[in-house]
Amino acid sequence: MLPHIRKKLRTKLLNIVFLIGILSVVNAQDNVDKNEIVGFACFFGGKPSKTVEKYTQKLNSKNYKWISKQLESENKAEQYMSVITLEKLTELRKYKLSETELNLIAEIKKSTKLVSVCSGCTYFQKVELKNMFTKEMLPMANDWLNYNFKKE
Repeated sequence: MLPHIRKKLRTKLLNIVFLIGILSVVNAQDNVDKNEIVGFACFFGGKPSKTVEKYTQKLNSKNYKWISKQLESENKAEQYMSVITLEKLTELRKYKLSETELNLIAEIKKSTKLVSVCSGCTYFQKVELKNMFTKEMLPMANDWLNYNFKKE
């Protein structure tokens, strides 16, 4: 095969591979609810999701009452973030969970309702809430919690 034809074919092949990659990212993102997404390093920039950013702000302003109220939110991402945040606050003896909060947390940790999750550019899934509390899913949350409590 002539070198110039080989170069054109290689360029076309690279373009096709690039487009497939872009389309699969877009397609993967269509699978999730962008208003109810948990992600500590999402999309191309590795930024936290809006839900995580909101919780960072509430945590920094010590608005624990708001965090607690979100245990009853319809938004599953907020329920998850409230559970991990309140449990960490309790562990650090900065918050005392009420019996009602303990019951809500227990319910959330058993829930089969779906929450959207993202990580990086290409991982976008819906996961049962109860699976968000497994050892496979908690490391990024723990990193976020440790970082935010180290700032205090």
